[in-house]
Amino acid sequence: MTERPTDIKNEELWEFPMDYPLKVMGEARHPMAQIVADLICTYVPSFDPSTIDMQTSSKGKYVSIRATFHAERKEQINDIYAALAAEPAIRLVL
Repeated sequence: MTERPTDIKNEELWEFPMDYPLKVMGEARHPMAQIVADLICTYVPSFDPSTIDMQTSSKGKYVSIRATFHAERKEQINDIYAALAAEPAIRLVL
């Protein structure tokens, strides 16, 4: 398997299951909260989209999405990061 830039490094430092915080930024013209919720729910069906926190930039051009999901295994985190990176509406994932 080819290593992706989103793959977890130093696995020995990670303890699963865990609550994993995620921050995503994109342009406000896209339904960012829905995009992020749909992608997370694909890999973590128990994710509650109502827990998403969204903040708009001062000029209204960008939005910041904060979401925390319960990860049972590292593959969920890797897959979510890869899906977010492939989404054209998303500009940055932290």
